[in-house]
Amino acid sequence: MKQTKVFHVAAHDGYQLEVKIDFPPNSKSIAVFCQGSGPNTYDNHRELNGRHFNYFDLFADECCRRGIAFCRWNTRGCSLSDCASDFVAVNEAEFSTYCPETSVQDILTVKRFVKAIPAFQHSKVLLMGMSEGASLIPFAAEKCRDVAGLLLLSFSCRNMKEILDWQLSGGSSMVNMCRYFGCPQKGVLERDDFLADVFHVRSALFPDTAFEDLDADGDGRITQADFAIRLADYKRKVFQAIEAGDDQWLKENYPVRATSCWFRQHFALPDIAAALCTVTAPVYIFRGDDDANIPADDIDKLRKAASAAGRDNLHILTFPGHDHDLNYLQYIVNGTIPDGLQRVFDIAQAL
Repeated sequence: MKQTKVFHVAAHDGYQLEVKIDFPPNSKSIAVFCQGSGPNTYDNHRELNGRHFNYFDLFADECCRRGIAFCRWNTRGCSLSDCASDFVAVNEAEFSTYCPETSVQDILTVKRFVKAIPAFQHSKVLLMGMSEGASLIPFAAEKCRDVAGLLLLSFSCRNMKEILDWQLSGGSSMVNMCRYFGCPQKGVLERDDFLADVFHVRSALFPDTAFEDLDADGDGRITQADFAIRLADYKRKVFQAIEAGDDQWLKENYPVRATSCWFRQHFALPDIAAALCTVTAPVYIFRGDDDANIPADDIDKLRKAASAAGRDNLHILTFPGHDHDLNYLQYIVNGTIPDGLQRVFDIAQAL
């Protein structure tokens, strides 16, 4: 039977991390999960079409069913709240300490803490993370050699500055457009694709909008360049706010809650691929083909870096039709675990 405990753990700087662990009897391993960007809690309570759910219940249930304890913690400055839509209360002063440097240290702190708990002293440690958390795990893993494996969901080895530039230069928009109109392999949208509207989304997404209205450069196709033109002013303002330390502008205008310090520290991080190549434990990367948050071509960079370093412990799994969340909402809507997440849980069990 699954048990649940919440602990208060002192971080390296004295901050009190609120850590939640779900665990079965005789846990053979424990997955230490590092969150994605922005305000998060150890439950990540959400609401979809009137239905309430805890995002991490699926992870905890599937891990415990496989003999794996599941550990995660509130992002600094964040606590559970009854207020929709994110159900997160944010303490501004404490949230300002949330940045890559402290996040990496917090991974190490929690990992040491769980290994000191008698129930987990003989359990293998798996480092698991999604999105930002996945990109920071290599920096924690290179500082400890007693982990049995890394499971990196929606991982990119690109620096955050490159990712942000790609997103705000139309990269994200184009991935979504191709998905909406059923032509992800083409990478562009032709007039015929737009008019065919195979998924019948045009009236909802682009009411009273002609193809020419979206074709900003007038070349007869909708491409990333068209969205780059439309996003140019916003992109300039985002980078300007980061450089100027204008946290209030970012809070009001950037879709993910993050401080300018968070961005600048990410921009200054060492090469993620190089850090990952120092890890000797098995590394599994799970990516969706329809991920609009990160560019797809960084996988080639990672494979080349691993080959040059003589590493054969890297395994990259890609899943057709999966988004940045590996189609998590499929589980909420119809109760079926998507292929990508199913593989995460199965591989965690095998490690």
